[in-house]
Amino acid sequence: AEASLAACAAGTVGTVEVASFASAITQVVAPAIVAVREQAPDVRVLVRDAEAHTSLMMLLAGEIDIAISMEYSSTLQADARRVTRFPLYAEPFDVVLPRAHALAGAPAVALDELRDAEWIAPLPGNPCRAVAQVSCENAGFVPDITHTSDDFRAVEALVAAGTGVALVPRTAISGDL
Repeated sequence: AEASLAACAAGTVGTVEVASFASAITQVVAPAIVAVREQAPDVRVLVRDAEAHTSLMMLLAGEIDIAISMEYSSTLQADARRVTRFPLYAEPFDVVLPRAHALAGAPAVALDELRDAEWIAPLPGNPCRAVAQVSCENAGFVPDITHTSDDFRAVEALVAAGTGVALVPRTAISGDL
């Protein structure tokens, strides 16, 4: 019993529940599971796919132990006593265009060149939508968001169908366009 209690206290046994958005599961969570299995094989890591804003709410509600979230503003300031933040990485966003778009072959695309385009964006409340909106506003326009999805595979399919353009986290792009 003493050995079991000592192992729990040392963090070498038990269950840790992590919620993360899909691209961070690929970039951060899955590699971390490999390292945990090597260093603490009796620790069980349970992963839940959740958008960044949802994972933070799950953490604050006590449903999970770790939230991999996205910070685009100081959203956690009010909960600084309840949440400890660790920056993990900065993820670039890329413009995704239909193959037939006039700028599709360009080596670089400035957002202001897409001011008249229809846009595909995540649902309201998703931090990636806020990144797209703020980026467009910084380029001098408000994007005309005509289609929405939190699933970037669906966003890519809509772009490929020629329904609009999108700003997508680089690690979420499949490269099929």
